[in-house]
Amino acid sequence: MSSTIVPLLTSGASPLVKWLALLLLALALALAVVGLTSRDTLLHRAYFRHLAKLQRHLRILFLEVSATHIAIAQASALVLGVALAAALGQPLFLTLSLAAATGPTFVLEKMRKTRVAQIEAKLDSFVVALANALRASPSPGRALAMIHPITPAPLDQEIELVLREMRVGSTLEQALGNMSARVQSFQLDAAMSGLLIGRQTGGNVPHILDSAAQTLREMARLQGVLRTKTAEARTQTKVMAIFPLFLIFAFDYARPGYFKPLTESAAGIVVMTLAIGMWLSAVLMTRKIMAVEL
Repeated sequence: MSSTIVPLLTSGASPLVKWLALLLLALALALAVVGLTSRDTLLHRAYFRHLAKLQRHLRILFLEVSATHIAIAQASALVLGVALAAALGQPLFLTLSLAAATGPTFVLEKMRKTRVAQIEAKLDSFVVALANALRASPSPGRALAMIHPITPAPLDQEIELVLREMRVGSTLEQALGNMSARVQSFQLDAAMSGLLIGRQTGGNVPHILDSAAQTLREMARLQGVLRTKTAEARTQTKVMAIFPLFLIFAFDYARPGYFKPLTESAAGIVVMTLAIGMWLSAVLMTRKIMAVEL
């Protein structure tokens, strides 16, 4: 319904048609509210899935922010953008509202990746400190408590949570498994797996951790080489993703109404949809190709 209403609101249609489109938009919003408040509807389930995803990201990042408030702000931004586009006849507000509605999810995911990168950057020194602590105390829990005060952020928050879980009855395996599930880092999984396997098999755990630290340093070096080799291609990908938008705004600013044939006819809408789809496919395929893992 919205794909039909938006062109009517932003085009040069008669006032009667625009009022009818606004009425249909209000009806669509009312149906959306009913779908959110009613149980066992597709919209209701999608909303709570989105809410659970936000809560998971916030919990991983140790952010004391309400996921419900973020979801309400996203919905408000989307509705406000559509309303401004309808009132002012500017399709640009639709783009801005879509960015505001989807922005928090991308920001939280970016913050999570940054946090994981910070943890992995300090992981080798943490493993070495843990190996030295295990030489002084054979208990892994006590060793973690010994090195916690000198553990750099944000890894210290994860270790503190591990120690709290162990104090309330969780085993070391359960606490470290929960940490690995939160962080979702292959390097952290490898280091903690070495600790647990060495403890279960009765091996020389400090020596295993020293070997793991050396492996982590070598992986970090190889990842640095890989980033250097692919830096130019990543820059080209960003230019390819941004440059079409720049051209669209530049042409529309230099000659207002230049793209009206694409928004006021069925053939134009089909061409515009195909062009956007091909552009997004090219960006996603390029990112997939550049996602080289060791």
